[in-house]
Amino acid sequence: MSNPEREVTPELSTEQSPANSLGITRRSMVVGGVGAATLLVFGGVVKATAGEIAPIRPPGIIDEEHFIATCIRCDRCRTACPTDIVVTCGLEDGIINIRTPRLDFYVGGKSYRRPEGLDQEAVIADPYPNLLAAAGTGFCNFCRLCIDNCPTGALQSFNPETQWIGEAVIDPYLCIAFEKLGGCEKCADYCPFEAITIDENRLPVVDPSKCNGCGVCVNICPSSTYRTYKGSKKRGINIESTGQVRPS
Repeated sequence: MSNPEREVTPELSTEQSPANSLGITRRSMVVGGVGAATLLVFGGVVKATAGEIAPIRPPGIIDEEHFIATCIRCDRCRTACPTDIVVTCGLEDGIINIRTPRLDFYVGGKSYRRPEGLDQEAVIADPYPNLLAAAGTGFCNFCRLCIDNCPTGALQSFNPETQWIGEAVIDPYLCIAFEKLGGCEKCADYCPFEAITIDENRLPVVDPSKCNGCGVCVNICPSSTYRTYKGSKKRGINIESTGQVRPS
């Protein structure tokens, strides 16, 4: 016999919920929504509580304030990244950035490898498909999976032909070529976009108009192998955050 005091609530179909179809829990949506609303109200707090060094963000950022206001810290961009460079910010990156995604090109694993049968000229002639075909971790291959898996629009469309993640910057104190006045040209040899050249002094030079911050140069730089005693994960060339609008 049925209990008249008991109310039967029909189950909701998870197929009708966009959040569930993306694998996002109701709790994460609520927590992220509250955080986003707070940031929209207190927009000035973004700059005040940011870290000293701006995080390098995944592709598809309109601007930092829009990103912080719409990112719900769902972690889907990190889990979708095939080259393992998307990580989450910690306290050292600034309170406002905690649990938001940033790029880390210093991850371990296999190094960048040119697709079999292609020389450097072929890679430079058509770099994007060849980056997608390259095996390894520690660089961005512009696959856009982070964008496709973002449920809130915090990451939007990204064109690597006209936008960039950041800029490769040479550290003369760590670059082997500066210490030995030549002898290492790996960053120039492996750059898929011909953004790094070797000058008359046998030193590497970055052309910002060609570099889009893919991180292959960081991935291939051998300075960390020779300088592990220094206790820093920085290498002879590093990607720095400059926003995602390329210089003309």
